[in-house]
Amino acid sequence: MCALPLKIVIAGPLGSSGGLEIHTGELESFLVSQGHRVLRINIISQNSSKGDAFQHISISNVAGMKGKVYKVFDWLKACFLTRIFAPDLLISTAIGSGYKWLSLFAGSRAFRIVQIVTDDYPQNDVGMLSLVQAYDAVAAQTSILKDQVRNKISSTVTCRVLPCFHQIHPTSRESILPHTLQGEIRVAYFGRLAGNKGLSLLLDAWARLDFSPQPKLDIWGSGNLLSDLEEKIRITSSLFSSVTLKGPYPCGPEYIKLLSSYHGLVLPSQSTEGLPLVLLEAASVGLPILTTTVGGIPDFANGNPDVIMVDIGLQSLSIGLNNFICFIHDGDKFDRSRHKSLFLRQYSRPAIESAWSQVLHSPSSYFSN
Repeated sequence: MCALPLKIVIAGPLGSSGGLEIHTGELESFLVSQGHRVLRINIISQNSSKGDAFQHISISNVAGMKGKVYKVFDWLKACFLTRIFAPDLLISTAIGSGYKWLSLFAGSRAFRIVQIVTDDYPQNDVGMLSLVQAYDAVAAQTSILKDQVRNKISSTVTCRVLPCFHQIHPTSRESILPHTLQGEIRVAYFGRLAGNKGLSLLLDAWARLDFSPQPKLDIWGSGNLLSDLEEKIRITSSLFSSVTLKGPYPCGPEYIKLLSSYHGLVLPSQSTEGLPLVLLEAASVGLPILTTTVGGIPDFANGNPDVIMVDIGLQSLSIGLNNFICFIHDGDKFDRSRHKSLFLRQYSRPAIESAWSQVLHSPSSYFSN
């Protein structure tokens, strides 16, 4: 058993632009709320200067050779600060060579945990094997990802499922009233405008829909695909009249209210996913969901009657999207109260905090079971 409070180093991205950033920030807040002394090491991102840790250091994320030099220097500073801090626990929420360095500087008394939240690394990858061997345990976000760690990296690695924190707190969730179907059907995407998210395919599938009145799609988020999506919408009349790029979305209670105003959520990811937090956030307000079989998503979607899960590719997405809109229109397939109940049982904040509390009580015992 570890003596409390603990000295904990948490290393990973921080900001509001993605699920891993949200998890890192929420995990930090939880650790501090439990009375632990936390040193945060984060890749510079939006709002990265904010946080609850008593001390933090940021790692440069600038392009070019000069940026690489700064990044190496920053990682070295982080490593030496970690050694001076002498943590009881090191938690890395991301992967890479810098996180391996940290583990080597953490000291002999530290229990080292690295979180793996996707399965997009090669089979028998030497770099991944070297990274996980530098840690005492691997925390996989879902059961599927745990199996992938053992199948693709090493069958002997110490690995157990440990959930990621989302931004849904009981006070924000309970204020949301059940949504009733009124007027035109409105569905939304929330997340990065990135190539792995399948947004171009989503627009192709959306253009094939034939409903009257025409349903509406709002795409929330920012990213490097923005200009491509804008052009595709501009030159396609059916998209121009029914799809809107909304830009960045709010955090916290305002985000939850925005989520609950839609009839459904679409997440057409084609690669590089774990269990996206937006799926849990949508479930917290009862939204039906259309998504794919990528990464750890099936651990959430299998057996969930309020989720339609399709294979990757345009044909599967088109069929699934058409069925999704039909089911929303008919009103007898999805049940928002049922979906919220599933969230409360399996993915609520207390459920996640309970798992992490077990880790903090005795990391070695948690990962040996």
